[in-house]
Amino acid sequence: MRKIFTVTLLSLHMLANANESTPQNSDFGNISAMLIILLFFLLIVIALLLICREAICWYFKINKIEAQQREILRLLQRGEEKRKGN
Repeated sequence: MRKIFTVTLLSLHMLANANESTPQNSDFGNISAMLIILLFFLLIVIALLLICREAICWYFKINKIEAQQREILRLLQRGEEKRKGN
């Protein structure tokens, strides 16, 4: 993750310096280009994290474990209601 962040910062720096030779140099153009790249990078990172989360949940069977725990809780609550009723 650190390498990706460093590469992104370096590419943003190179992008900002690439426009310095143009006569229409404006700081707002550089800032907007950097923000677009940063937002694009953040969207990619978030998408990768969501994909990795699903893969990890699938691998460790977390979704199945959660469903089983909900079923156990439902059965325990039903048993508690029956015991209070008698």
